[in-house]
Amino acid sequence: MKWPEIRAGLIALAIMFGLVDGCPLPPPDKTPAWEQGFVEPIRHVQRIVMTPMAWVRPHLRVAQRWSLYQSPSVDRFRLWVEGQDVQGRWQILYRASDSDHVDDAAFIDASRVRGAYDPTDVPPGQYPVFARYLTQRVLDRHPELVAARVRLENVRISKDGFEPTGQFIQPHMRLRGGPP
Repeated sequence: MKWPEIRAGLIALAIMFGLVDGCPLPPPDKTPAWEQGFVEPIRHVQRIVMTPMAWVRPHLRVAQRWSLYQSPSVDRFRLWVEGQDVQGRWQILYRASDSDHVDDAAFIDASRVRGAYDPTDVPPGQYPVFARYLTQRVLDRHPELVAARVRLENVRISKDGFEPTGQFIQPHMRLRGGPP
């Protein structure tokens, strides 16, 4: 057997495991009674097929599970970027979904950047690194500011848009000339 055949077999095996692992099944506690007759046998087969690969997910941090039809949580976060002047006043430079505060919006709203602060119900793991970068970017772009701050405001999604709560999490502040 030559390398091309071995490689093709490994690729086919990886695709097969990905398809089995990615089969969107509802969690056992959320499976309606009428679905249990066919979902549980599929879940059992999925568990058996995936047993040889059980070590992959925790060690390589890979998986093919996703929600096919997600319903967003009503609790979300909205990004605020602020700068502090020499008098100590904070001014909003950028605030998501606010047409009056759009400083650097072309950069912040870019799809590749958006994943670093994705405004869902849980801030992503890369948010702290993004916040450090963004505060330095603000200070570089605005020499008149003495400090920059990035934080997430909790908002509640409603049928008319969203409602601010005034509650903030994950604040990150950088002083000009100070440590990151």
